[in-house]
Amino acid sequence: MYHDHYGGDTDVWIAKVLYRMNLVSNDLYLRMAKTDFREYQKLSRLEWNGLRKWYFRNHLQWYGGTPESALTAYFLASANIFEPSRAAERLAWARTATLADVVTSHFRQVGGAKDSMENLEALIDLVSFDDASGNLREAWKQWLMAWTTKGSHVSIEGDTALLLVRSIEICPGRQLLVEQKRNDWEYSQLEQLTSSICHKLSTRVLTQNRGNTENTEDFDRQVDLEMQELSWRVHQGCHGIDRETRQTFLHVVKSFY
Repeated sequence: MYHDHYGGDTDVWIAKVLYRMNLVSNDLYLRMAKTDFREYQKLSRLEWNGLRKWYFRNHLQWYGGTPESALTAYFLASANIFEPSRAAERLAWARTATLADVVTSHFRQVGGAKDSMENLEALIDLVSFDDASGNLREAWKQWLMAWTTKGSHVSIEGDTALLLVRSIEICPGRQLLVEQKRNDWEYSQLEQLTSSICHKLSTRVLTQNRGNTENTEDFDRQVDLEMQELSWRVHQGCHGIDRETRQTFLHVVKSFY
């Protein structure tokens, strides 16, 4: 790890002469970094233990999920949203990704999303935080409708990416009102790019797994162009949208690589 090789006061920088940069390399920074890392590791273990208990308490393994998939979901969430104060967003991401994976496995086992709407209330209860369940219910309903429409033969990872974004945004209360979102062209562009990139990435993986390597270069070129546009909109455009909301789109897309 980086701080294992960070020499602190003993670091020497080499140019035309040897010199030290005390404002860049010093033992105080090293001690602070190690302390911060240890504290974050403690927090991560607590959150993961809670997520693991939630997983088994709700018997998600019965529906085709695995604890490893839950751990992967938490790792991706915590690698992108690592601030201690944003635990609700981090756990919303991890729970939503885990549950989406479990539901997908279950649907593929039973042959589709039949009767899924009848169990929507129980589904939302596994994820919901406080009074956000109304918006969460709508987000999950859209995802389930995508499953019903596309079935098991078409990748729905683009829809899953949007479900993750919406869940992450709902929990801290940043979710735009439905009418506002419909009229917000910038927000729609972020959603469209996110869905398209994640769909293409998952389709590319499925194609390669089937032994078909044709058109992979074309896929890569399309993804690169869309990723450039998404990065520009997140970092330089879409100033009418909250910065953390813009970052959420980028975080979710990066987790699909």
